[in-house]
Amino acid sequence: MVTTRSLPRRQSPLQRLSALGQILALNALGGFLLALTLALSLPADAPPLLPSPVETDLPAPLPPLLLTRPEAEEGVPEGMLPVSAIQISGERGGYEGAEGVYFQNVAGIGVDYAAALGREVALPAAAEGPQVLILHTHTSEAYAEQIHWYDPAASAYDRDNSQNIVAVGDTLAAALERRGIGVVHETTHCDDPSFNQAYNKSRTVAEAALAEHPSIRVVIDLHRDSMITAEGLKYRPVLTVDGVETAQMMLVVGSPKNGLAHPDWLDNLALAGRLYQLLEQETPGLMRPIHISANRYNQHLSPAAFLVEVGTCANTMAEADAAVELLAEGVAALLTEVRPAPPAGVAAAAAKSPSTRH
Repeated sequence: MVTTRSLPRRQSPLQRLSALGQILALNALGGFLLALTLALSLPADAPPLLPSPVETDLPAPLPPLLLTRPEAEEGVPEGMLPVSAIQISGERGGYEGAEGVYFQNVAGIGVDYAAALGREVALPAAAEGPQVLILHTHTSEAYAEQIHWYDPAASAYDRDNSQNIVAVGDTLAAALERRGIGVVHETTHCDDPSFNQAYNKSRTVAEAALAEHPSIRVVIDLHRDSMITAEGLKYRPVLTVDGVETAQMMLVVGSPKNGLAHPDWLDNLALAGRLYQLLEQETPGLMRPIHISANRYNQHLSPAAFLVEVGTCANTMAEADAAVELLAEGVAALLTEVRPAPPAGVAAAAAKSPSTRH
């Protein structure tokens, strides 16, 4: 899923804490407010409230896509927190879906998955020039340096493009270009100066690129996810492909649920479902269930606007690079098989003429 965290600079005191520190601080504040509310509701002669013992042996809630709690890696140095490798399966997890495509629908919108996946969605006709736009709304998202534990005081963000998601975008761009697909890789830092306004900035960046390069048929907003329990355990979704450790990926599909106009969002869902199928056919287990969100994520700009989460902050960049090499294969196959849209004049004439089905 998409995280909303602030960059290390220009942060409030709470934001300067590590992820675990923020969780503990917010839990403490919530407990204080609850205790204050209870105290004010008691009679004046009631005995004072005593703090409840901390139940450290209770398991923290699991992220929604996990079925069981995996064991953390052994040998975690003092002061560090553990990382656990997992594989997330829509089929084994019992997630809803159709045609071999699984979904985690948190948008609160009912979807007929079979009908949505059966929609005929056309891409713009191929033209001379780049066909794929890659950008990064959360440009500073970075990866882990090693896989067994992590330093809770260290940031999971980095403004150095050789150390963040931009470098993974370079790998994806090179993989597409080796397949004869022209790419525009936009490396503007959209999460600067405001992480929470990043989607407004990335929309402007995408609109400018699409206007300059009308040949673009696919837009990929490349991210990395974050999966951390309240105890600070990080999950590293990974599988081995031909002996190479490879990060699992997740497609995120936006919707109009939160009020932003997105009338054709089911077209995005249909194409995301087809890309999922192509990737899973070549590499079973590569994809986590498609995440359907109440947010739009600028996907109204194109029916083939994809938001792709490549691993989490517990994966390494090498694992993310291995994943996007496979993503390039799926995108290339999608561009080859999806029927191009007819030119505007032809489409207008067809709309006025009676249709014939064969």
